[in-house]
Amino acid sequence: MRAQEVLFVEDEPPVLRPARDEAVFAPVRAEVQVPVTRLAPPPPAPAATPTAAIDASDPYAPLGIRVGAFTLRPSLTQSLGWDSNPNRVETGAEARALSRTEGALSLESGWSRHALTGAARGQIDAYRGGDPEPRVSGDASLALRIDIGRESALTLTGTAATATERVGSPELPGDLRDGPQTSTLAANAAFDTRLGLLAVGLRGGIARTINADATRVDGTTIDRSGDDLTQTAAALRLGYELSPRLVPFVEAEIDERRYDELGTARDSVGLTGRVGTQIGLTRLVVGEVSAGWQTRDYDDDARGTVDGAVAQARLVWTPTPLTTVTLAGESALADTNVADARTARTQRASLAIAHAARRNLILDAALTFAQTDYDGAGLTEELITASAGLEWRLNRSLAVTGRYTHERLDSTSAGADYVADVALVGLRIAR
Repeated sequence: MRAQEVLFVEDEPPVLRPARDEAVFAPVRAEVQVPVTRLAPPPPAPAATPTAAIDASDPYAPLGIRVGAFTLRPSLTQSLGWDSNPNRVETGAEARALSRTEGALSLESGWSRHALTGAARGQIDAYRGGDPEPRVSGDASLALRIDIGRESALTLTGTAATATERVGSPELPGDLRDGPQTSTLAANAAFDTRLGLLAVGLRGGIARTINADATRVDGTTIDRSGDDLTQTAAALRLGYELSPRLVPFVEAEIDERRYDELGTARDSVGLTGRVGTQIGLTRLVVGEVSAGWQTRDYDDDARGTVDGAVAQARLVWTPTPLTTVTLAGESALADTNVADARTARTQRASLAIAHAARRNLILDAALTFAQTDYDGAGLTEELITASAGLEWRLNRSLAVTGRYTHERLDSTSAGADYVADVALVGLRIAR
């Protein structure tokens, strides 16, 4: 799922704003935020444009649409290209023409106090001849920040996301016609305050994961509602400002996962402790780094108690006003349906670079490595994804886009490896 930023109190230094990621909590917390069902990692999104702020004097920057106190920024991108391996198979891959339609909309309030922000993104991949079936993905978020004095804020957030799972995933039967859909709805509340040099954050959230039915090659349907689940979580963070640019913290979290059908008694309760720091070095390097330990107690006696190290880091380096470098990494524990596996231990690291070669020409590149180790099943998957893209802005409303993505999956499961290349050229309309 795509990261969604929830803004914090405006007059606080950026270093005091918790790092944001995708779905259940505002602070980065992958083992809670993503659906427990393992999804195929999507290709990395283009790195953020270095010129994030809208500058009316820039002849290539979309100005948005003013609606009362709000600014809307819609965009639509239509791309055409090819995919060398649409079904992500080891042998017998047939390249097909690919049409990708992407829509996006952002919302920002212009209030003097408080803030309402929102973002939505949707994508449809359609292949020539209709094989495989069109793949749909998307996410949306809406966040309301209520300022309480100068030192406190209450943030209410709602998110939704959907993605198509990869045919051939070890979490799915091996004879599916197309990848099924998995969706997540989440609601969160966060209260943050400052007591002198002490920063206190309290957050809670609930997320609902829904799995659509899957269809076999012979046309029969597989009911996946037994994998639907509800997650709840609460966390307390205490930070201390050693300097305006360095805020170490400790954090404790408890979460619960409840499946609609018990099956192998996969319900569980998890406890996580973390230590970390928020960093802001002369505004050139900002981000957050944390590490800790998680213990998860399953109702299933065969799974028992699973524990392990968890970590997360996200650093953004801006060496020049035209260049942005983003380094991110995480280690987490996730539930799994793989036979004999007690848990799925995941590690991911990514590096993304965006550079404005000219005022109207943005270049970006990204490299991602992801590993999933299914503990107890003797199964490991490693995915390497590399991409490069450009955005050539013709004026405020039109831009030509291009992107090339290379994927390589290596698995200890026979016949699961694949290599895929995707190349796209498109036109973006934005306001």
